[in-house]
Amino acid sequence: MIFLNKFMYLFNEGTKSIYRAILPSVVSSMTIAVSLVILSVSYIFYSNFFYYTSDFKNEYKIDVFFNNKLNLNESLNIFNEILLIDGVQEGVFIDKETASQIFKKEFNEDILNIIGENPLPMGAMFGVSDNYKNYDKISEITKKIKYLKDVDDAIFPEQAIVKFDRIIRNLLSFSFIIGVFIVVLSYFFVSNTILLVIHSKTNEINTMKLLGASDIFIKIPYIINGLLLGLIGSIVSCFVLFLIYKVSLYVILPYYELNNFNYQLISFLNIIVGCLLGVVGSSKALSSFVKSN
Repeated sequence: MIFLNKFMYLFNEGTKSIYRAILPSVVSSMTIAVSLVILSVSYIFYSNFFYYTSDFKNEYKIDVFFNNKLNLNESLNIFNEILLIDGVQEGVFIDKETASQIFKKEFNEDILNIIGENPLPMGAMFGVSDNYKNYDKISEITKKIKYLKDVDDAIFPEQAIVKFDRIIRNLLSFSFIIGVFIVVLSYFFVSNTILLVIHSKTNEINTMKLLGASDIFIKIPYIINGLLLGLIGSIVSCFVLFLIYKVSLYVILPYYELNNFNYQLISFLNIIVGCLLGVVGSSKALSSFVKSN
């Protein structure tokens, strides 16, 4: 019974602190809400960006040209040897006739009519595993293929992959910077709001210390305050995300399918992160107050 009374007192004090600084409290909660919405939307767009660019990455192929003096069996042996290299997922063998057809399709000319014979070497086109679909790893695989005996050349679309990887790195860096800035901003607002409430109750805190109240007993209401600010902000963010999801059903989904939009999971993470931001911000405010006193 005594424990329950203490808990109710501490919870009430934490709740009352919101009303004592209503405007800063609202600003702090709304900052957390906006931060969580921006982070959630950024995550959704970022994950969908990777999903829709997977088709482009499927075009990451390595073209290999065998020595023109090789016969069919010798070329097939090298083809099978390349398939055993780590990172090579699949391959399509290209014999002389197929190479001639590809030439005709690309240049709209029949190589036999031009030269009178088919000088094109046999070769192959290889795909790479998902974990190897970046410039460095494809380049490493290509070098291994070039070192094989009777392989004249091995090439891949270097410039396209370099540009694509650069876009992904820039997007990741930009998202990370925005995310850090938003988190720091929320942390700053919560911390200063709690600090404002604490300073308004300095005399009361000193009186409680004189009466023998422990530091934990004094700090708990302000931690609860930060927790509530974070919880309110996260609930608001969940509501806004729900509205965004409903709007997207009519605006985005008719044209693009949104993947990785698990509303329940994102809402749960928002509540956890929001409460955590509130608690960390209040802890920082308490730490600053203790140092100044």
